Amino acid sequence: MNQEKIGKFISKCRKNKNLTQQELAEKLGVSDRTVGNWENGRNMPDLSLFKTLCDELDISINDLMSGERIKKEQYQEKLEENIVNLTVGNKKIFNKKLKIFSSLLAFLLIIFIAIVYIYNFYELDVRYDGRLMKCSFNDNVLTYKIIGNSVLNTKYVERMINGEKYMFFHSTINIYNKRHSNWEYGESLAKVVNNEQIPFGFELTLDKEKDQSQKINVYYTNKPLEKIDKMTNEELKKELKKSFKMCSNGV
Repeated sequence: MNQEKIGKFISKCRKNKNLTQQELAEKLGVSDRTVGNWENGRNMPDLSLFKTLCDELDISINDLMSGERIKKEQYQEKLEENIVNLTVGNKKIFNKKLKIFSSLLAFLLIIFIAIVYIYNFYELDVRYDGRLMKCSFNDNVLTYKIIGNSVLNTKYVERMINGEKYMFFHSTINIYNKRHSNWEYGESLAKVVNNEQIPFGFELTLDKEKDQSQKINVYYTNKPLEKIDKMTNEELKKELKKSFKMCSNGV
């Protein structure tokens, strides 16, 4: 169907009936803007309005779909043509809507997968808290503890500067563990108030150092360890001032 031709035909018939767009719109229960869009060929009237519109303009549905008044000898031919065009047009509209729906569904699925991935695997950096993070040396064996929380992911890197070993610890927590972390901390705090043993915590004990004369300094950094590992010695010296010294072996 030729929307532009149909639009001009609607406009012509409306004017022949001495109706304004507003008056025709009121009779059909639509806005004058909607009628304007029909007449400009931007949109087609809804199928549910075909009969009412045709009655108001004194035309047949066949005339409307053809965009002109049909002669009797052409009526059947035009009717069949319009039925075919209507079927094809509806199929195109359906395919277009299906394509939009499929695209929207795919987009929502991607968003859902991203949210699930972030929730399960994304890690948040944990900032230093001297009340909870402790370390000590006993006979040159390092013990690193996190008090009141067991769901943190704790790792460390080692760097050598001027013959001294520097160990940088850093903790992260997965988003899905965040609520459990808060619960563990709250439970541990409640135990402290009642003078009971703290039920949750993390402890890492490293093997005894073979070279007991080597100075070992343990720091906690708020930066990801990947950045610490890539720093030059000069950059690392500056970073030491921003990090938190926790303990050393006292050599």
